[in-house]
Amino acid sequence: MENIYQEGTGKLPEITFDYSKGLIEIKGRSIPEDSDSLYRPLINWLSEYVLNPQKKTIVNINLEYFNSSSAKYLTRLLNKLTYLDANYELETNWFYVDDEALEEGEDFADILDLKMNFYSVT
Repeated sequence: MENIYQEGTGKLPEITFDYSKGLIEIKGRSIPEDSDSLYRPLINWLSEYVLNPQKKTIVNINLEYFNSSSAKYLTRLLNKLTYLDANYELETNWFYVDDEALEEGEDFADILDLKMNFYSVT
């Protein structure tokens, strides 16, 4: 399984999907013009990953800002991880810079019934 790495820009997040480390990381800003072209390969990767995951998977979401279309895809990504939460060791970490970002992470956790750790980065 090939890893995915994308360097971040002012509008696109840094993305690290590393199979051998069981690491899934998205950080920075996510305001792409075409969310589908950014997130579809990540969703496809996760669909393959959950079929043969590492014993422990670490997910770090550290987005200082994301738009509504990114939120839709983040929901889909995190939803794929709910399978791992029930059957494997899954550590999901949400990093936030303010109360609004914390609430967004809590909403994802509640909607998807996903255990999540919250860390302030201020």
